[in-house]
Amino acid sequence: MIDALILFGQFFTKLNIPIPINDATNKFKTSIQYITLFSFLLGWIEGLIFWGFTYIFPLWFAWLLYWVTDGLLTGGFHLDALADTADGFFSSRTTDKIFAIMKDSRLGTMGSLALLYYYLLVIGLGVIIIPFLNLFHMVLLTVCLTMLTKTGLSLLFYKMVYPGNKKGLSNIWLGIKPWRIVVAQIFSIIVITICFSWQGLVSYAMIPLIAIFYRRKVTRILGGTPGDTLGAFASLSPLIFLFTLTILMRLGR
Repeated sequence: MIDALILFGQFFTKLNIPIPINDATNKFKTSIQYITLFSFLLGWIEGLIFWGFTYIFPLWFAWLLYWVTDGLLTGGFHLDALADTADGFFSSRTTDKIFAIMKDSRLGTMGSLALLYYYLLVIGLGVIIIPFLNLFHMVLLTVCLTMLTKTGLSLLFYKMVYPGNKKGLSNIWLGIKPWRIVVAQIFSIIVITICFSWQGLVSYAMIPLIAIFYRRKVTRILGGTPGDTLGAFASLSPLIFLFTLTILMRLGR
């Protein structure tokens, strides 16, 4: 387990962890059950930083800085994929052209808008939900949102099909045993339920529900699930949760 957490830290963050891991590719495949535990621990790092910000700045500004912190710690790992996916899918081109656009390192108009809309939504929803949560639960919210990136990501590993020549980064996620994905999801469900009760559970349930339609759409157009579409859904998962939770909090007012 420790090797898996180190490997995920090296892969998904900008943290300097100079510990070599043998047979890293195979370790990824056999360690998915720990991926939400890893993101939970990363969430606590970000959550404690957020908590520290609240002693210096107003809560709304500390919330904004949480998202800055997340981007710096992860290097925008999944956000780049979100932008590439938006550029490709909203280009209204053929499958080959979509692949070419997604592989292009340049940022297009739709990718820029996707990132802009993403941050407007997560920051705006946070400002809306602040009056409904005390400080401790706001910290828990940051922890859960960080964790949910890998919760959503791991869902798409189930019977994943990779289009193309299988030489891309997504190849390391092929052939994941379903029980590993289930364990990762159960961990997230337990954490979310403890933190936000039934409202958190309902908000979590929206992620796998939307994942079904998301993967169908991606597979229909591209013939499988390339890496950028995986990363895009990893970014969308906390947004889905936060959007649903905010609605539930307001309705239960």
